[in-house]
Amino acid sequence: MLQGNCLMSKYLAYGMLAYTFASIFYMLLTRNIGTPFRDSLTEKQLEIKKAASKLRGYIFCKGLVISFVLIYLFQPFESC
Repeated sequence: MLQGNCLMSKYLAYGMLAYTFASIFYMLLTRNIGTPFRDSLTEKQLEIKKAASKLRGYIFCKGLVISFVLIYLFQPFESC
């Protein structure tokens, strides 16, 4: 590990930039496509999907909070 220098790989930066552009491109080109699978679901199936989505969102937020706590406690980039 380099002391006093915080360098990010240019390949990581290029990868993040490409991912960002691809995400924007995807959002722009798919916004008017529609959702044929979702449109085919019954009301009961939509309720199940909504409940599962809520649970997954809760789990993700819990992981995010735990991540913030661990980052605060260990401060892995303190030397930067």
